[in-house]
Amino acid sequence: MPSTPRHSAYSREVFQAGACVLPKNFIEQLPEAFPRLGHIIHNARNQIRVFEWESGPINIKKYCIPPIVNRILYSLGWRTPKAQTTFQNALEIIRRGFRTPQPLGYIIERQGGLINYSYFISEQLQGFQTLRLREADWDGLIKALARYTVQLHQAGLRHKDYTPGNILYTEKDGQFHFALVDINRFRIYQKPVGLWAALTNLMQPFENDEHLKLFVSEYAKLRQINRSFCTAYVLFLRHMRNAYNKTKRALKKIPGANLLLGKPLGK
Repeated sequence: MPSTPRHSAYSREVFQAGACVLPKNFIEQLPEAFPRLGHIIHNARNQIRVFEWESGPINIKKYCIPPIVNRILYSLGWRTPKAQTTFQNALEIIRRGFRTPQPLGYIIERQGGLINYSYFISEQLQGFQTLRLREADWDGLIKALARYTVQLHQAGLRHKDYTPGNILYTEKDGQFHFALVDINRFRIYQKPVGLWAALTNLMQPFENDEHLKLFVSEYAKLRQINRSFCTAYVLFLRHMRNAYNKTKRALKKIPGANLLLGKPLGK
C-alpha cells in the first residue's frame, strides 16, 4: 500500500509491489541513496541507474521535475505522474502476455504540494539489446518485429514512443524475442488498435527508410491491407514528424524556453 511521510512542505508517496525483492526501508530511503547506487546507463532528460542486488540487477529511473504546466496538472491529479503510469502500464503489458521489466515499485516526491522528482523501480532485463545497436542481418529481425507489432496491436497495446531505443530484442535458436521499455507514454485499449492509430505507430522503429519500408510492408501483408498505400502513408507521416522535431529543437533555443521544459537531470 502507498505510504506518505508527513513533513511541513515535503511529502513522499512510496508504493512497493507485493512481489518486490527489495526491503521496504530501502525503497523508502531511495531518493537519498540514489546518487550513490550502482552505475549510470542513461543520463539526459531523466537518469537511469542500475545496481546489483542478490536476486539480480535492479533498474531505477529518476524522472526530472516536470515543466511548469505539466507539474500543475500532475499535482492537481488531472494527469498521473510518469513513475506511477509506468508501473501501471507494466502490470497490464505483462498481464496481456508481453515482456517488459518486472515493476517493483515507485516513489513520487512533492514539494509545497507540487510534483517534484519521481522514481520507477524495476528489474534490469538481461540478454537483451536495443534495435539501435543492430549493425547487420536486418531482414529477419524486421519481419519478426512486424509480426510482434501486429500481435501488440491485436492485443490493444500501442507504445506511443515506439523507437529503436525502446524496443529490446534477443535472438535464441533463430527466433527473435522482444521487450518494451520506457512505457510511460503508452495507450491500452479494450479492443484491437484501430487501423489509423496503428499506422501512426509504425513510423519510428527504424531510422533507415529502407528498413522502415520493409517493416511497414510486412506489417500490412500480415494484416491483409494495401501494402503500397500503407508504406507511402507511413513514410509521409515520418517526414512530417521529422520536420516537427526539427522545428521543436529550434524553439528550444529561444531564450526562456526552459521555463516550459523539464530540466534535464544529465545537465
